[in-house]
Amino acid sequence: MFRKILLSAVAVTGLAAGLTLTPATADAAPPAERHGHRFEVVYRRGHHWQTYGTYPNRWEADRAAEHLRHRGFFVEVRGC
Repeated sequence: MFRKILLSAVAVTGLAAGLTLTPATADAAPPAERHGHRFEVVYRRGHHWQTYGTYPNRWEADRAAEHLRHRGFFVEVRGC
């Protein structure tokens, strides 16, 4: 009898503690671009890689890469 009461008390305490703790929400900002960090877009033409352009941020480089992908090229974005 004492064991059942003790186990019930522990279970209720654990449930109550779990309900009262709220998880912290993370307000994370996207990673900041390092000053001076650039991205190079290269594409494969035949058996050779050619540079399409160098961009100051990842968004612009990805946009140029998507343009080339839609034209049928194999593209990579590289940090430089």
